[in-house]
Amino acid sequence: MNQKNREAMKFLLIAVGVSYVLSRLMVGNFLFTIPLMVLAPKFSDRKGELLPVILVGALILLTELIRSRNALGSEEGRILLVIGLFIPAVLLVACAVWIALAKQRTVNRYLAACLFGVVASFTVVIWFSKPTEPLMRVNSAMYETFRLILGQASGTTDSVLPMADDAIKSVYHMSVLTIGAILAPLCMALVGFASFMAMSYQARFDSSFSLRVSAWKVPDLLIWIFLASWTIVLLLIFAKAGYLVRALALQVALGSAVLYAVQGMAIVTHFMLRKGIAVNTGRLVTTTFLLAFLIPGVNLLVVFVLPLLGVTETWIVYRRNE
Repeated sequence: MNQKNREAMKFLLIAVGVSYVLSRLMVGNFLFTIPLMVLAPKFSDRKGELLPVILVGALILLTELIRSRNALGSEEGRILLVIGLFIPAVLLVACAVWIALAKQRTVNRYLAACLFGVVASFTVVIWFSKPTEPLMRVNSAMYETFRLILGQASGTTDSVLPMADDAIKSVYHMSVLTIGAILAPLCMALVGFASFMAMSYQARFDSSFSLRVSAWKVPDLLIWIFLASWTIVLLLIFAKAGYLVRALALQVALGSAVLYAVQGMAIVTHFMLRKGIAVNTGRLVTTTFLLAFLIPGVNLLVVFVLPLLGVTETWIVYRRNE
């Protein structure tokens, strides 16, 4: 084995090992594709770049099959396996697309990387909206898990919780409906965060990276999708349409809002650079991402202000070359 092959094997083992370990952690499950994207340029050809992605995917699938082997004989066990593999599959496919389109514009790479997650989200929501006996049993099992988590959080060791059973069911039902309505934009946010972290790490010594980020702009035609989708959402709410139609429309509307949030972040970066503030875009995006997902109250500011900033640039020129 020559020096070049030894280097390739080293990067392969590092990428697969680190990514697989991260995929086994609760938080790392959303970040495990970052090492794969960071190390992809270390390989000399496209096959070498995609091989670690395939190997990590195979390891995750094998692990989940072994863990679920006793339940795979039932349909609900297979459904739970699909649920468990959903986010890893979305992120791995997005990672492979991102790597394969390395020579394309960043916006095009991101949109292509998100496509599978959006289609998969629509498919899952439609599938789960049709109540079948196995799905109802899965729902019951997940509800009991939800009760157990609430009990542990409240310090209760038995089945008696401080909340009435009807209240618990209401909270659980609302949580499930909410997840169904935001699944596609959630996938887009996770794909975007992982892709940006990988890109910012690769450009950590590139002084022009923040300037390039500050110029990001979504296609102008997106404004029509944004306005039409939110109009349809409002009309469906007033018409008291069924959940499935409203959830699908809301996913499209929130998905367009995610794209405008990216543009809003680019505008914020532009303002900071114009004021002469040193910008570490990796830290800025990480902080914004954590605020949006973890801190109640503040996350509303992030979720509404950034998309609004991006949308209003359609009519207000925020970024000028000065």
